[in-house]
Amino acid sequence: MTLNTLITNFIFSALATAGFSIFFNSPKRSLIPVGVIGGIGWTIYMILFDISENAILANFFAASFISLVSEILARKMKFPAIIFAIPGILPLIPGLGLYKTMLFLVEGNYTDAVSVGTNAVFVSASIAMGVLLITSLVNTYYIIRTKIINKKLQLKKLIK
Repeated sequence: MTLNTLITNFIFSALATAGFSIFFNSPKRSLIPVGVIGGIGWTIYMILFDISENAILANFFAASFISLVSEILARKMKFPAIIFAIPGILPLIPGLGLYKTMLFLVEGNYTDAVSVGTNAVFVSASIAMGVLLITSLVNTYYIIRTKIINKKLQLKKLIK
C-alpha cells in the first residue's frame, strides 16, 4: 500500500464522513473534526487490514480509535460523543458484504449468502464491540472520578 493510496483514501473518507455529518444536522463547527476522525479511522482500518488481512480485527481497532477520539472531543467541544462517533464509523460499515448477502439470497445461492453474511455480521459486531468497549471504559472512568471527588469534598467538610 502506497502513501498516495492512503492519502487518497483519507481525503475521500473524510469527505464522506463530513457529508454524513451534514446529513445528520450536526453543528457546523463539528464538521472538520468529524471528517478528520472518519478519515483517520478509515486509514487505521486500511493499514491494519493490509498488515493482518483480518477485517474483524482492523474494524475493531479502527472503531475503538474513533470512539476514543469522539469521547475526548465531546468533552473538549461540549457536544455529545454521538455527533462524532456515528458519522466516524459509517465508512467502516460493511455495506458491500450486506448487499452481496442479499443478492446471493435473491439468486438462491445460499452457500455464498451464508459465508458473506456471516463475515458481514462479524465485522459489524466488531465495530459495535470497539465502540462499546471504549464508551464503557470512559463512562466507568468518569463515574469513579466523580466518586473520588465527592469523597474528597466530604473529607474537607469533616475537617472544617
